[in-house]
Amino acid sequence: MNCKHLMTSLTICLLAASAMAAENTALPRRCLELPPGPGNPRNSEGAFVTLKSGRILFAYTRFNGTHGGDNGAAVIAQRHSDDNGETWTKQDKIIVENEGTQNVMSVSLLRLANGRIALFYLKKNSDFDCRPFLRFSDDEGESWGAPIDCIPREIGYYVLNNDRVIQLASGRLVMPLCQHAKQGDTRSDYMGTLLCYLSDDNGLTWHRGKQEWKVFNDNGQRITVQEPGVVELKDGRVMMFIRSSCGSQMVSYSSDGGETWTKSQPSDMLSPLAPASIKRLPQTGDLLLVWNNHRNIPPFLAGKRAPLSMAVSKDDGKTWTLVKTLEGNLDKGWYCYIAIHFVGDDILLGYCAMDGLAHSRITKVPVSWLYRDIPFRPYECSPSIFDNVATGPFTALKTSLGTWTAAEGQAEVITFSRGKGVNLKGGAETTMELELTAPKKLSDMALTAERYTGAPPYAFAIEAFADGKWTLVFTQDGQTKVGIRHPVVWSQPSLTTQRLRFRCSSPRGVIVGDPQTASLNAFFED
Repeated sequence: MNCKHLMTSLTICLLAASAMAAENTALPRRCLELPPGPGNPRNSEGAFVTLKSGRILFAYTRFNGTHGGDNGAAVIAQRHSDDNGETWTKQDKIIVENEGTQNVMSVSLLRLANGRIALFYLKKNSDFDCRPFLRFSDDEGESWGAPIDCIPREIGYYVLNNDRVIQLASGRLVMPLCQHAKQGDTRSDYMGTLLCYLSDDNGLTWHRGKQEWKVFNDNGQRITVQEPGVVELKDGRVMMFIRSSCGSQMVSYSSDGGETWTKSQPSDMLSPLAPASIKRLPQTGDLLLVWNNHRNIPPFLAGKRAPLSMAVSKDDGKTWTLVKTLEGNLDKGWYCYIAIHFVGDDILLGYCAMDGLAHSRITKVPVSWLYRDIPFRPYECSPSIFDNVATGPFTALKTSLGTWTAAEGQAEVITFSRGKGVNLKGGAETTMELELTAPKKLSDMALTAERYTGAPPYAFAIEAFADGKWTLVFTQDGQTKVGIRHPVVWSQPSLTTQRLRFRCSSPRGVIVGDPQTASLNAFFED
């Protein structure tokens, strides 16, 4: 090969390697994990802002008391990134101490038209006094001014979600709120009253919008509405999107900068009773929606804040396309309170991810990945081997996998939050057998085992009958976590058998299930 041909080949190889590297970097990637720990039971509800230097700040609620409930002790903490969100500082900087009788929480950060940075948060004193406060920074987040009470004369319980305050093209600030109690009430109104507070002087003073409203369906029944958000549309209207109990995000529209609103209506953004987030993509001008997409959701996911999905609207919220599922952990995923921020050709998302609201995460999503035209399949759920069979205790039970036998009263089919399975009940030791319809390799059988209670002792074993003897092929011990659908990982996956034996020592037993895995088309499925 002559030198010219060698250089051409090298160039082709380098271009191919460069294309592969570009493809790899054009995938979502997790950049920061904020799990709970000792003295830190919860990390949640954050927001981003980019400084003039290019540094990105992420502020969030760091709970530092004995529990992570919404009334638990908390402060506002901050981390920063100097590489467009790829890596973050390891230590927290506390920027707002706990000024409330209960806590401070739920952060919004906003670069104002006058150049200042506004930091919004809730100061919570009681179940009847929770109000938004505001601080300004004139030195790019190095320090924050004195707190401003945005609702000083109307004490009540107001919820302002994180990353919610916006500034319109007119300069007006819109703060969408849900009120659950007012001063003098003896109980909270969980179902919520919607309203906005507005500022026309960059946050120095605020006034209550002209309208506040509860929501009812066509039959006059009250609908729960909570945690509203707002986005400005291209025609100058403001769209409010609202967490609701009607099976979707509800929407209202304002043509006067948030003073008055149209009747709240259900939308095609199907979701559980959980908040969504919408912002306009500066890279394309389209709207970005991040929410728990429950269109065609399998029944066992109803009500769960999973999966975490993304979609794009090219017509200002009338329709949503390019639906993607970013996160799809069915057992522990609890995806909500999303902060959206744009940097270069990427989207930064900060959100509660795992373990309820305790564990937060920052993920970086390339805009190019969002716009990939990948066909979205409706969620599908594998049929359960226990479908269409009797429930309750059994001595013999036929399923699609085979015939299960147990001593009288020792086993029953149950439906539980993670699927359907056989509960092998507890005792000194209980035993159940499965005669398969035909010999199978263990690797061809997908089962799960869930410990029912944390009370000791606990031991669970599965044995396979082969070559005239029982062989141990799976075990769990007292260290097994409760309430998790652990996949059965066979110790001898190539072993062929037609009989399995299940043995359990536990006060309450074990649930033997099939995976009931939904096809979530998720990028992350941990």
